[in-house]
Amino acid sequence: MMDPKLLIQVTAITTVVCTVFMAVNWFINKGLPGTRDWLVFIALTAIGCGLLAAYTLPITFSIFIPNLTIAFGLFYLARGVDAFFSVKSNYMPWYVLAALGIPSFTYFLYVDFNFIARVGINYLVWAMAMIYCLRALNKGHKLLSQQFSAAHWAFGLSCLSLLAVFTFRVVMLGGYSVTDSLVSANWVNQFFAVSVSTMPLLLCFSLCLLCSSRREKELCLLKTAAEQSAQVKGQFLTLLSHELRTPLNAIVGHAESLKKVPREPNRHAQLCDVIVHAAMSMSDLANQVLLQAKGEYAAQNRVPVSLYSLSQELVRLLQPLALAKGLSLRVEVKGLYPQDVHVVEQDTLSLVLRNLLSNAIKYTDKGIITLILEGTSRAEDKQTIRFAIKDTGKGLTEVQMEKIFEPFVTLNTEQSISQSSGFGLALCKQLLQGLDSELNVDSKLGNGTVFSFELDCQCSDSPLQNTEFNTEKLALNVLVVEDNLMNIDVISTYLNDMVSEFSIAKCLAEAEVALLEHNFDIVLLDMRLPDGNGLEWFKEGFNEIGFTSSVKVIALTGDGDPELKRQCLRAGMQDCLTKPIMPSRLYAALECATVKTTSRLECKTLIDQSRFMDLANRESSGVLATKLMYLADRFEYEIAQIKGLTELNVTDLAIDKLAYIENEALELGMVNFAELVQAATVQLSYSEEQVDWDGLAMVARRSVERLLELHAQIATLESTSNSVVNLSA
Repeated sequence: MMDPKLLIQVTAITTVVCTVFMAVNWFINKGLPGTRDWLVFIALTAIGCGLLAAYTLPITFSIFIPNLTIAFGLFYLARGVDAFFSVKSNYMPWYVLAALGIPSFTYFLYVDFNFIARVGINYLVWAMAMIYCLRALNKGHKLLSQQFSAAHWAFGLSCLSLLAVFTFRVVMLGGYSVTDSLVSANWVNQFFAVSVSTMPLLLCFSLCLLCSSRREKELCLLKTAAEQSAQVKGQFLTLLSHELRTPLNAIVGHAESLKKVPREPNRHAQLCDVIVHAAMSMSDLANQVLLQAKGEYAAQNRVPVSLYSLSQELVRLLQPLALAKGLSLRVEVKGLYPQDVHVVEQDTLSLVLRNLLSNAIKYTDKGIITLILEGTSRAEDKQTIRFAIKDTGKGLTEVQMEKIFEPFVTLNTEQSISQSSGFGLALCKQLLQGLDSELNVDSKLGNGTVFSFELDCQCSDSPLQNTEFNTEKLALNVLVVEDNLMNIDVISTYLNDMVSEFSIAKCLAEAEVALLEHNFDIVLLDMRLPDGNGLEWFKEGFNEIGFTSSVKVIALTGDGDPELKRQCLRAGMQDCLTKPIMPSRLYAALECATVKTTSRLECKTLIDQSRFMDLANRESSGVLATKLMYLADRFEYEIAQIKGLTELNVTDLAIDKLAYIENEALELGMVNFAELVQAATVQLSYSEEQVDWDGLAMVARRSVERLLELHAQIATLESTSNSVVNLSA
């Protein structure tokens, strides 16, 4: 018979080896919940087994402390399993067991030496730990479910085996005396020691399998998400060909009309308005497709609009398409008036209605197409609006109506995918789901088709303000650095009415000469020029030119990527304008550049470092980097929207948006910005004092820039763990 003392020493060595394995497992999978608790469990068990093996020590160090250490380790094992399987922990049974077990174990060790009683108390601790583990396994992944893998079976069998070994030992206690111990020479002790020496290996192996299985599952989910993202990108790129035809046709059709109609200023102005509206629709669509191709979603654009005017504008835009086919396009409005103002997602709503109307025109050979707007009675500040597009086309069968919202399904086999209505309808359905609405279809063969949806819209009692910019000339000398002749003509036309003086440079070399010879207030700098990149030139050589006056730079770009705007602002530029540039936007940028950048909002400590570090530990570096990349632009956009809502006296919605921004800022650790948002909320609620919205946006941008710096330092720290990084905010 093998000496039980030797087997206990083997068990101690086994647990030390397991500790090394679990340390490696934690280092590899430390992002997974529970792995650190498992490392603590096996480390405490190794310490306890090591002390048990030193049987020559006093009983305090060879019995009491080892058993107490192992009991704490089992608690950490159960807690880690709960965290791994996302099961809510209940520690009350542990507290009760500790309150009763520790005094009892002490009594039967020091007062009434009783080996059998101590084994019974020890058994209760192991049994509770194994039951907790099996409970978490069952709640996290039901037995025989599709998610119950080989790793789960291995872990479950390991727990059952440990429970069976300790139960067998308790059952066989009848052959023991109270003065026996672990080193007593009998076959039960030997069997127990051999079993326990192998169990840590099995248990730790099963825990490592669980981590590997979780990582494999995450990789599969990432692969699926990547495939879906690639499919969405392909769909939206295909959409571009289909969607651009409508505004392009409006531009071409109204430009031709300009050449034919008599020289009537009012009529010309109307045609030009439609051309401008169509061009801006193309720009909005291009931006949206760009964001979707990157796997992002455009920020919400909840703005106050007149739905009556919006419907009239859409009809004017699509009228050339209808006239070309001999169709009549009209609007029916019920329960709404031209002066009614509603706060809606204008970009999304316009895109959906344009798509539905263009599809109706495409599939209708004769008759009438009607855009119907029907408003219900107002309930406080809300009103439900029903939108419907009715045509007199051929209609759809029940089978076609079931498949019509699937991407790339076309009802006309003679048309290519890019020309089919199927994808446009799938996009409309997706966009409306984002607005908590549902696109419905009602059709019968020979009786036409009706597409309809409903939106709950916020009402505003304030009339829409005139958005035209002030025509007063600004006392500015502006340098335009642009190489495209058409863009030069457009900007020159704008600046003739906006500033007192301006000059043109067609490349960076000409710009440097002009800056040395003349004193300019503002430079409008294109990003892509024949002799270099505007942003790189600004960062590397602009301040080395040698001019003495303070010159502010506004970027001009045809790239709708928000990241480029963020780079321009971080480099020190005043603003970044995306082409096509509207005159009102250009005038506002020029006017803003003449105002001092100081704000009465003082910036103190921008970031709560500990809160941001906690967030960085919880989220992966890639997810956090993506969130921060567009955060400054989104905050700036939302603050501008809130400002517009306050000007229309839609205070409740503005306060709700501020509360959302404040919560997000606090989560990110932007404490200074959150305090200012809270102060702005108080001002809106109880004070007539004007909120400094520009200053608020400035603090948001500076705070996000600080977050980006901290995140970059954290990434550097992770890649070079031996370096010391100063993360003081």
